[in-house]
Amino acid sequence: MSEETPAMRAPLAGALTNNETQNLAARPVVIGVDLGGTQIRAAVLRGAELISRVAQLTGEDTAPEHLIPRIFNAIQQALDEARTTLEQVAGIGIATPGPLDHRTGIVYAPPNMPGWDSVPLRDIFEQHFSPASKRGDAAQLRIFVENDAHAAGLGEYLFGAGRGCSNMVYLTLSTGIGGGVIVDGKIVEGVNGTAGELGHMTIDRHGGRCRCGNYGCLEYLASGTAIARYADEAIAAGQGVELLEFARALQQHGNELELLAHEAAGVGYEGSPGNLEAPRITAHMVSQAAQAGIPLARAIITNAAEAIGVGLVNVIHIFNPQVIVLGGGVTQMGPMLMEPALRIVQERTMKVPLDAVRIVLAELGGNAGLVGAGALVYYYMQAQ
Repeated sequence: MSEETPAMRAPLAGALTNNETQNLAARPVVIGVDLGGTQIRAAVLRGAELISRVAQLTGEDTAPEHLIPRIFNAIQQALDEARTTLEQVAGIGIATPGPLDHRTGIVYAPPNMPGWDSVPLRDIFEQHFSPASKRGDAAQLRIFVENDAHAAGLGEYLFGAGRGCSNMVYLTLSTGIGGGVIVDGKIVEGVNGTAGELGHMTIDRHGGRCRCGNYGCLEYLASGTAIARYADEAIAAGQGVELLEFARALQQHGNELELLAHEAAGVGYEGSPGNLEAPRITAHMVSQAAQAGIPLARAIITNAAEAIGVGLVNVIHIFNPQVIVLGGGVTQMGPMLMEPALRIVQERTMKVPLDAVRIVLAELGGNAGLVGAGALVYYYMQAQ
């Protein structure tokens, strides 16, 4: 794959450029909200700089009538910590699990957020924050809602590994797999905002059924959840004795460390270091086992990596991007994941689009969602 970036075409009208020479200090202050199944996060940002950052556990009660007021509180806490006010921010960007329609701001039934069913999130935010703003009707605080993977991709495009290109695909490999596609500086949304569901492209038409309803999806085959599932299935079939013993050893070590921590703090410990009945297998645990040389763990990760490679080939052939940015926790497995994936890319991709693309790791790390949420304000206000 070439290290050279192909000549850039002039961006389309309304597109937001990401030239590295832009003066980021001139960007207005914005609020970013990253709403997930595990955490609620809010930040006050200027470009990619986090002026303040607040994080809370989402908790088990995800009903919008209970969760949304907590988001409002997190935003206010972020404003207080940044020593700024609502009147001094240009807008609020909200990154949330889809499916959703960014044009209306309605969020439709995210799988990991029970109770959300056609929630008019943008309208709820506007009703809450407009009375608190002293801007007046002519300068109402702008609220933007976007798919979390699209937002993270936009963050990488403007401030991370996608800087300097105009055609980029972002693929996040985590508990699930999501994507965001930017063509000529614009997010590809589709007719109702659901474009870019790269995790649900079919890799194996005879594969198992994904929670989306499709069969053999990339997410079903290569996500962190998939890697853990493969391990569980092998253990249940009696093929993973060595992996199971490794998991039990990790569990015992973790319990012993927890016991020592409780003893050092003078607090009683209710668990048992010897309780090794049923260790919960995770993708990270499989990664550790692979690094320790356990063949089954290696095979599981290689299988997932090759599925990722096939997905990357599809992305290159369909979108012909300059850059593909890979993010998410699964990428932290390093060469044992990336080398098989890139081998498939080299073997199966047509030469012309292969020579034009670079495949790189994301740069924004754990803050990608927040930076991307803030970037929504810059992106949509520029487009308008």
